[in-house]
Order: sequence, then structure tokens, then C-alpha cells
Amino acid sequence: MFTNERTLFAFLYGYSRMLVADLPDEKMTAQPAGIVNHPAWVLGHLVNTVDSGLKLLGASPLMPPEWAVKYGRGSMPVADRSAYPSKDELMAALETSHGKLAMAAETATPEVVSAINPFERNRPFFPTVGILVAHIMTTHESMHLGQLSTWRRAMGFPGVL
Repeated sequence: MFTNERTLFAFLYGYSRMLVADLPDEKMTAQPAGIVNHPAWVLGHLVNTVDSGLKLLGASPLMPPEWAVKYGRGSMPVADRSAYPSKDELMAALETSHGKLAMAAETATPEVVSAINPFERNRPFFPTVGILVAHIMTTHESMHLGQLSTWRRAMGFPGVL
């Protein structure tokens, strides 16, 4: 299942690595030009959202519960570098979560994929678990990596693609 989405998800993981490769760890919470979503929050948010995808597909989440508070819907990024894991920890968590969601998506059953999205608030946009997981793997990830790309430019870093 999710053949196209898994291909795009792998590309997005590679893109995320390019976006942070040259970033010094101490700059990961800078908020230049009013940009609130800094790299430390974006990466943690992506991992937290992938954890949601794992749960939707019946797999065990990977992250500690406090990540849902720090990175979940409605959380607010702060400029305090000590409030977030290191860049290496965040990227390791992203790599692990990406791999696990890709495997869960590949082996998902038609029954799970066709189930009604349990989150009523976004059901009008993503009516089934399959559509929501596809969104998590593609459009959601792309939106936040776009924020990270914009952040790079505001910080004076060059584009990566």
C-alpha cells in the first residue's frame, strides 16, 4: 500500500536532511524576521505527526508522550535552545519514525486504510485513515519543510535544491 506516498516520503526525508545539514545546532531555535516555526520545532513536529500516522495504522508510537505537548497541534515554538533536543537527536528521531511509518504504510490492510478518520475536526478534508496517512506522508510534511526552507533564507543560508 501507499507506493507513491512512500516514494515521496523518502524524498522528503532526504530533503529534510539537506535543509539542516549545514545548520549549527545553536541556531536551531532562532526566529528571524518574525518566523516562529524554527527548525527544532519543525523537525519535532514532523516526528510527532508521524507518530500519529503510526497510531492510525495500528503501529506503536515511538516518541515520549511529552513530545505531543511540545510539538503537537497548538504548541508554540520558543526561542530557548535548551527547550529542545539537539539537531542530531531530532534527525535520528525523524529517520527512525520515517522508516517505521514507511513499513507500516507498506503493510497496511485495506480495512485499516478505508476506516473512517477518527479525528472529526479534519474528517471533511481527510475522510479516511488512508487519506489522512497520505497527507501526513506528503502534503503535511511538504508544508513544514517549506517553512524550514523559508527560515533558511531568512537566516542567510542558501537554498538546497
